[in-house]
Amino acid sequence: MTDVSSRSPSPAKRQHQVEEQEVVHVPFFRSVQFAVLIAGLVTFTAPGMYDAIGNLGAGGAAEPWAVSAANAIVYGLMTLFCLLSGGLINTIGVKWALVLGTIGYPLYGAGLYTNSYTTNTWFLIFGSVFIGISAGFFWTAEASIYIGYPEPGKKGRYLAQWAFWKNIAPAVGGAVSLGVNSKTRTGGAISAATYIVFIVIMCLGLPISLLLPSPARVMRSDGSGIPNRAGKGAFKEVLEVFKLYKDKRVLLLLPSFICSYFYLSWQSIYLSTYFNVRTRSFSSLVSPFAGIISSYAMGFYLDQRHISVRTRATVVLAILFFAEMGLWIWATVVETQFAKSQPIIDWSSPEFGKAWALVFFWTFVGQAIQNYFYWVLSHFAKDIHVIARYAGLFRSMEALGQTIAWAVASKSYISSWALIGMNFGGLFVALIMAYPVISNLTEIDAVVEGEVGPLGLGHEKEVATSGATTPEDRELRV
Repeated sequence: MTDVSSRSPSPAKRQHQVEEQEVVHVPFFRSVQFAVLIAGLVTFTAPGMYDAIGNLGAGGAAEPWAVSAANAIVYGLMTLFCLLSGGLINTIGVKWALVLGTIGYPLYGAGLYTNSYTTNTWFLIFGSVFIGISAGFFWTAEASIYIGYPEPGKKGRYLAQWAFWKNIAPAVGGAVSLGVNSKTRTGGAISAATYIVFIVIMCLGLPISLLLPSPARVMRSDGSGIPNRAGKGAFKEVLEVFKLYKDKRVLLLLPSFICSYFYLSWQSIYLSTYFNVRTRSFSSLVSPFAGIISSYAMGFYLDQRHISVRTRATVVLAILFFAEMGLWIWATVVETQFAKSQPIIDWSSPEFGKAWALVFFWTFVGQAIQNYFYWVLSHFAKDIHVIARYAGLFRSMEALGQTIAWAVASKSYISSWALIGMNFGGLFVALIMAYPVISNLTEIDAVVEGEVGPLGLGHEKEVATSGATTPEDRELRV
């Protein structure tokens, strides 16, 4: 009788054994970590500084409604150009899409500066248009790097690095602003010096982005390359993005991406309405760490491949659902109180704790939701060109959600209750609609013994175990 111990291990066990093997030595400048580091530094300088200004409350301006209108323009254009860039990125390449994406941020920052200290609004509108176009490419390239470069089993931790760079920038910006505005107890606009520092940092994004290695030059920790086939041409690539709307999984996840950052417009108005300048600066310094903490904790759990992917995905979805519902009930209670008293809260005020904790947990849960759904997206394809199409489509839907949110927020007659209700109801429906996708999620790869990698060492060979997502994906099957 054959000894049980001599039987071949299960595919899941073989996969776990392979992951524990000594990794191949990969030159740092060709590693996934280096590529993610460069992408992270660019994220810090461009959208990170953009978020830093936004976290000060309505772009730091005394009058929040004009900046809300500008943001609606930004995200409206991003809705279109994220969608287009999902295909165009496969023509011009991830690196050059990232470079192109950095150009608009300094112009937008300069527009905010002129709007805050003069009656000039045309430059703010110009900056909004320019960043709406360029950031469409940036958002798609950024997402493609973080979910397409890492190997399976490490995507959660690299997505957490994405959250780190996106959130550490507002924290640094908050520190700068707090140093400049620490004695300012009134409401209104932040100082000119704060804007200038932000704009200078934004300008660094372009030269740093030039250091990004292309997918063909990157090796993963096991010595394998990034699945990467040639694009089909601009028109055909854009057409492939639109074909994704036939995928039922895409349709079920669209509401979640639309609602994922919907809360930012309300948070911005909430901060600028009820908090003074130095307290908004304090919030900009501290609240981003909430997103970092939640992303690393969630990323660690999502990379535990000894737990089935469906279990990991379902557990996190349930936590996020109940957390969001609780937060918006809390927001309703706080707004009911503040709508009557109309306080201007300082960090020394008795209301500060319950008022600001809401901002902290908005960031904690909001960042976790975005990282979670990009982790889900990473299970749809292996080839980075296919991933770029999905990334462009879903980032377009994120931008659409923010377009709607900022457009609604720009109307001074819109009630706070409308914004709270849209967030609560939208997330309730979106997260429930996502469940059928989550409950059927499968690993995109499995282990095949005896395969030899490009460096002559044994490693896993990627084999899709889920349904094919596109013709390109089917070609990658073994």
